[in-house]
Amino acid sequence: MRVGWLSAVMAAACGLPDGEFFGRVPEVTEPRRLRYCNSKEPEAIDPALATTTTAMKITHVLFDGLTIYDQHGLPEASLATGWDVSEDLRTYTFHLRDGARWSNGRAITAWDVAYQVIRVVHPLTASPNADNLGTLKNARGYLARRVFVLRRPVGPYPAGELVEQADKGEAVRVDLRASSGPLALRDLGAAAGTAYAWVAAGREVALVMTTGGRASLRSPDARAWAYVFDATGDGVYGWVPAVELDREPRGDVAIAVRRVAANALPGDRTAEAARPVVTARGRDLLVTPDVLGIAVPDARTIVFENAEPTPYFVGLSNNRALRPTPIEAVSRWPRRWTEPGRIVTSGPMTLTAWRERDAIVVDRSATYWNPGDVRLDRITFFAMDDQAAAANFYFTGGCDAVAANNIPSTYLPALLGPGGKSRYADFRTEPYLGIYFAYLNTEKLANRHLRRALAFAVDRAQIPRFTQGNEIPTAQLTPGTPISSLDVADLAACGVAHETRGVALIMTKGALCYVPPPGLDYNLVAAQAELAQARVELGAAFPTRLSYRYNAGTEVHKQIAEYLQAAWARIGLTVDLEAQEWKTFVADTRAGRYELARFGSIGNLPDTESEFLPLFRCGAPDNRSRYCNPAFEQLLEQARPVRDRVARNAILRRAEQVMIEDAPVIPLYVYTQKHLQKPYVRDLASNPVDQPPLWRAWLDPAWRSHR
Repeated sequence: MRVGWLSAVMAAACGLPDGEFFGRVPEVTEPRRLRYCNSKEPEAIDPALATTTTAMKITHVLFDGLTIYDQHGLPEASLATGWDVSEDLRTYTFHLRDGARWSNGRAITAWDVAYQVIRVVHPLTASPNADNLGTLKNARGYLARRVFVLRRPVGPYPAGELVEQADKGEAVRVDLRASSGPLALRDLGAAAGTAYAWVAAGREVALVMTTGGRASLRSPDARAWAYVFDATGDGVYGWVPAVELDREPRGDVAIAVRRVAANALPGDRTAEAARPVVTARGRDLLVTPDVLGIAVPDARTIVFENAEPTPYFVGLSNNRALRPTPIEAVSRWPRRWTEPGRIVTSGPMTLTAWRERDAIVVDRSATYWNPGDVRLDRITFFAMDDQAAAANFYFTGGCDAVAANNIPSTYLPALLGPGGKSRYADFRTEPYLGIYFAYLNTEKLANRHLRRALAFAVDRAQIPRFTQGNEIPTAQLTPGTPISSLDVADLAACGVAHETRGVALIMTKGALCYVPPPGLDYNLVAAQAELAQARVELGAAFPTRLSYRYNAGTEVHKQIAEYLQAAWARIGLTVDLEAQEWKTFVADTRAGRYELARFGSIGNLPDTESEFLPLFRCGAPDNRSRYCNPAFEQLLEQARPVRDRVARNAILRRAEQVMIEDAPVIPLYVYTQKHLQKPYVRDLASNPVDQPPLWRAWLDPAWRSHR
């Protein structure tokens, strides 16, 4: 779909499209339909699994949140009408609105929000978004299957006490159950005859939760019910009477446990008490969401309890990890519930069609609680793996707007005029809270000196010469604004001088700032020294070739890959390049099936503690570099109880310094947003996190007279 003449324009810088706009501006015949050139096929639209900007734009129009992103990218009340914050910044109570419904007509309640939290942090879901909820009490221990409720007294601990596995050994699956008879998996309270799946007698299932807990549904009939997972085939969840789970396959196993730390106990208990290690049996322990820092006092209230002060928690409330999902649909088809005909949604739009590698069509929801906020009847998301195809489709009038940065870098000289200003009224560049980097798989590239050599060898200052989109080269991980462009108030908040190199993250204008450590910037002498040390330490194991992966269809990824290949060749390293289809690339990097790979991270709010540093925590679900350093972990933990934000940021900076010196990642540049948008498109917001409320956009047939 490349347009030959346009490529020639880029090279010759002549014969540019005439007129004020880039390409054709068709007449508006369907003012309530937006045709959007999205980037790539989304890896998922399930809020528990979606991680990329490609997926999130679709996810956010389909699923409502406690808050949503407003036009500026800030939290705005939605399912929640308001919230209360405790003085110690640990407890956040959200109050839900009446009248919000799922697309199947069922009311949305606080138990739906709690169910999403349980899904995201449960190990069976394998959600890459669990990091977003890691501040909740016991969330990490629950994810690792290492926190339990005592079902009966053990040693000095009474029944009901929260305990954790005391050793560092492998977690034991005490959540497994079986039945002496067949199990009828069904909706809560339903008769066995309505079962949608059956589990054979004796087959093991995982117990997820029971009715009547702090955050689980109430029993509809005074009986105790259990929610279980059968892993057969694609897997299926369902409710059964708890009494039917009469076998515990791991009931006799011995586990050393101790009381969890005081700040991890649900409620307001913070006084530390003795924590002797005792031996419990599997049948003494219950894996349950009751250990988590969530509680549902009633259908309209949910309480989140964090182990330490978490000043940014309201900023997380519009995150995909807290957008409820419907238990009735997820239970029946855990891996395929988002397919057309099965999906149940809560947002302003609902899924109509999903034509893989072609388009996703969403239509106005008939059940959304705020219909007056929805200006569109339909959005068509075109899956455009190839940037040139997206730009050319836009040029010919095929779509009304192009997703940020889905424009080939070779087109930018024609779109940007002298001084980096736009030549056309329908093209613009904006700031972006995102960082482009290369991951290094620290399990496969375990030698620190080798990784540092790779980082020192890259001259980032040259990259904007071929990316050509006003990107900001940096060796810092946390993105931000160039310090040289800050005003006096922000310079004071950052504690830096105008001539200081690098970027700074403005958290609160003129009041709060985070200046990331400088990173391993270009230094050929240092690169050669680190490489020599790596050769000594590795000896015969020193790699003769390395492999760098990137996702195909994006021109700049290929250009950067070739630039890095040349930079590493200059210090004597041979690196092969491999392009992959997007969904395969995402899956392989997450699974650690790579040595070096391009990636990027876009923040949801200006806070490195919640957005960028969690990518490198030991065992974090989205830790693609497989990095783990106890010193980094210790500093992050040291920062958690500190309420003073300046002092807290100082500790976080030390943590980031430890990590960046280990080189599990090579930062390359701070993103900018490049947008193509037809002049008749109204209210399609740009914001630093690139999360526009798309349903508020509309097409103006009389745009010429309204300019």
